[in-house]
Amino acid sequence: MSGYTTVRKGAANGAGEAPQHEVAIIGAGLSGIGMAIALRRAGIEDFVILERAGDVGGTWRDNTYPGIGVDIPAQAYQFSYELKPDWSGVYATGAEVKAYVDQLVEHHGVRPFVRFHSEVTERVWDAEQQLWRLKLSGGEVTARFVIGAIGPFVDPKPAEIPGLDDFRGKVIQSARWDHDYDLAGKRAAIVGTGASAVQIIPEIAKVVGHLDVYQRTPIWVAPKFNPRTPERVKALYRRVPALQNLVRATATGGAEFVLIFMVVNHRRVPFVARKIASLHERFYRSQVPDPELRRKLTPSYGFGCKRPAVSNTYLRAFTRDNVELVTDSIERVTATGVETVDGRRRDVDVLILATGFRLASDPENFRRTPVRGRGGFDLATFYAEHRLQSYEGVSVPGLPNHFMMFGPYGWTGGTWHTLVETTSAHIVRVIREARRRGALEVEVRQEATDRWTDFVRRRLSNSLWRYNNCAPANSYYFDHHGDTPFLRPTSSLQARRAARKFPFEDYRFRSPSRS
Repeated sequence: MSGYTTVRKGAANGAGEAPQHEVAIIGAGLSGIGMAIALRRAGIEDFVILERAGDVGGTWRDNTYPGIGVDIPAQAYQFSYELKPDWSGVYATGAEVKAYVDQLVEHHGVRPFVRFHSEVTERVWDAEQQLWRLKLSGGEVTARFVIGAIGPFVDPKPAEIPGLDDFRGKVIQSARWDHDYDLAGKRAAIVGTGASAVQIIPEIAKVVGHLDVYQRTPIWVAPKFNPRTPERVKALYRRVPALQNLVRATATGGAEFVLIFMVVNHRRVPFVARKIASLHERFYRSQVPDPELRRKLTPSYGFGCKRPAVSNTYLRAFTRDNVELVTDSIERVTATGVETVDGRRRDVDVLILATGFRLASDPENFRRTPVRGRGGFDLATFYAEHRLQSYEGVSVPGLPNHFMMFGPYGWTGGTWHTLVETTSAHIVRVIREARRRGALEVEVRQEATDRWTDFVRRRLSNSLWRYNNCAPANSYYFDHHGDTPFLRPTSSLQARRAARKFPFEDYRFRSPSRS
């Protein structure tokens, strides 16, 4: 810590401009909060979290639609150092997760570091001063290091449906739910059948007069085992945290088996995905008696090509008299409803858009909020024109002193929390080493990036996504280059070991640019 303090004092005496903060974190969702906790635990207190909204929570602040909840077991959906003994059931509701986030912020003293209503509209590297200039709507913040913690799903994807602006009824975006609008008895339509829609459709089907569901690509849905957590179990977790930690590790390992082992090793164990798909098909037969309806709801692509979901009510919702599954493509939205390519028009009062999100690696995110690094490097242009690359899913050449909580090939282990803990450990190591050396600039080397990216691409060359009939899936796992840069194809154990032991020689450390 003293090394950096000395440099900052020197900066005031002609060694360059002193930044306002040593570290700036962009985003106060789970990744930004987890990063802040890691900094504080490492004794790094000179940081700010820049949050565009007026509260913490990210996804769990913005998404409040009916039925929202976690689609992996709650015991896996928590940090190893902050166990919650009183999850209501196997799967947590959205409100519970938001309460958990608030608890994290208060327990670890993070809130004073958050600057709300501060959207970063541009990140620009100042090579002369060796710092980042972050442009906000109301000014500028400078920081030595910047950490992008914007999450995997940044903004709702625009619904590119002709005529949408002509619709005279109510339009609701799933991530911006209008709770003041009463759906009771309304004629409703929902566009999309992804993870959000799986949770929304059964809930609103109970109250609307009629619901049209416009499906482009069906989704694999598994039964949801969700018993309530007995009070005696909650009490046991409070008395014996080690037991809950064991349960957490088991749940996390199960998620990792499906997301990592099955995907990466598909060519060696193809029977795993096939068996899981077979079990899903049996579940579909039990839920949907009508064979034609069941055929339309059953994916033609292999299990795992697209994010699956869990629900005991989604498939059954389509057997209700007031729900219609529409698989014909939408031609346009009219003033009063939706017209499909077969010429049929269906009038509705409310149109619900559950059309997904832009991923963190989508170039459009960085055209809207540019990231400009060394020598004219522009992240949006790079992502658009080149295959994605990174070092350990954290750093990219051309962006000194810049880290991503979820960079290309960055998803680690079976849960988001595993990723955050692993990535934050990597970043803290780099910052502490820069302090020790008195370096003001740190940039990952191109050769280290090439080596690591080649390694993960080779690991993914035999993955499920290449050999399980994924072409019809329309999956966000595939980027615009045809690659699958979502997943880090290693175990979480290997990722944690790498975060603790990666060689500092893979980074270039530079001292003050002028004396």
